[in-house]
Amino acid sequence: MSTGGWSTRLAVAGATIVLAFLAITGLDLLTGGDDVINTTAAPETDEQTRAVDLDNDRSLLAFGSSTVPAAPASASASATASGALDVSGFGSADGDSAAESTSTSVQPGPRDGDFESMRNDQDKFTRYISVPSDQLSVEALTEPAPRPDNGSSPEGQFRLACEYSHFSYDDPIIYPGQPGKSHFHMFFGNTDTNAFTTDNTLINSGGGTCQGYELNRSAYWVPALLDSKGNAVVPYQIIIYYKTKSPDSVIPMPQGLQMIGGNDLHYSFETRNELHWSCGDSGNKYNMTNRVPDCGGDVINASVQFPNCWDGVNLSKPAPDYTSHLTYVNENHPCPSSHPQRLPQISFLIYWRGTDSVNGWHLSSDRLDAPGATPGGSLHADWWGAWNDEAIELWTFNCLRARRNCTYGQTGTSRQLASLTKLEEYEGPNYIPIPGG
Repeated sequence: MSTGGWSTRLAVAGATIVLAFLAITGLDLLTGGDDVINTTAAPETDEQTRAVDLDNDRSLLAFGSSTVPAAPASASASATASGALDVSGFGSADGDSAAESTSTSVQPGPRDGDFESMRNDQDKFTRYISVPSDQLSVEALTEPAPRPDNGSSPEGQFRLACEYSHFSYDDPIIYPGQPGKSHFHMFFGNTDTNAFTTDNTLINSGGGTCQGYELNRSAYWVPALLDSKGNAVVPYQIIIYYKTKSPDSVIPMPQGLQMIGGNDLHYSFETRNELHWSCGDSGNKYNMTNRVPDCGGDVINASVQFPNCWDGVNLSKPAPDYTSHLTYVNENHPCPSSHPQRLPQISFLIYWRGTDSVNGWHLSSDRLDAPGATPGGSLHADWWGAWNDEAIELWTFNCLRARRNCTYGQTGTSRQLASLTKLEEYEGPNYIPIPGG
């Protein structure tokens, strides 16, 4: 993604625009503000509101498959024309052996290992683990809201916090029924997501590590971030955004919908607002890049955005397709006739505590031996929907469609999703050894 600064003729006006924007939205998530890039390295538009611009030929690919000249091109002509994500690389990325996944000397443990010791097994995540979704009590998994939302907004906004759940070599979208086949993943949301997950098991069983717990049994996962010693690096905060600039037409996320977002290659990508690494905590981000950044001890973060238009028929697509039932459009544009249903635009914002050095840090899906590869260059994410029907309607209709700014589980009503911790941050160890690693 290009990070071109303000043009010369807008240099003076830029500061005024930024201040006006901040006055409307605020920086801090606690007060309902967007997570924006520090204007010392400002992109042309603020983060999480700029979708892929199909009128710009540099933005035709969803998160533009790799633009590193030495890396092989992966986008088909049809994908380029439609703005759909070309995922020809996801299967091969997930299918690589651990020894093939990186060129570093440190590798994750054996694929058939027992990773239960890495699980975030707090009792609060699983109090209703066996209760079917339609029998859950929304009142029991929500709490009184100090305020229903943070006021009106030009776009409908809903955010919630999550903690990590578990790690494994499973990927139920790319390799259903094939445990140990993928690269090493970090899962959050449903506590029981594995290679054998189905729509039914996801919706009606498992705990939840996001606000609202079992009300949100959706599965969220990303390749694990590994340090030079072979430890999994655990984020202290995960924020999930559901937003729309088309509140009149947006629909609740369909139960069982499967999505993939991010870079489908092993190598690298063009830095964009929709896909990037950067430094700084929420509201203070800078140094947007396509690699795990050296932030001098400051917070390290990653952002991945998902498609926002659906064909209205298919919840998933089998291999080797995976994503043609979805497409990206600029949030200011209508969905195309091929994908007429407007979805909330989902973004994962993941924050890790700072370190003195990121030398040797990489994602489990990286191929650092590939020409032009960057550590963290294979950044991507998966989402499989399993919200409780009543809960998802609360925030879809009272936040998104009502054009309200809802943050940290606010639903636009007198109830908000039950909190995880006082600060909505993970309080466990930042580094977890991988068994057998």
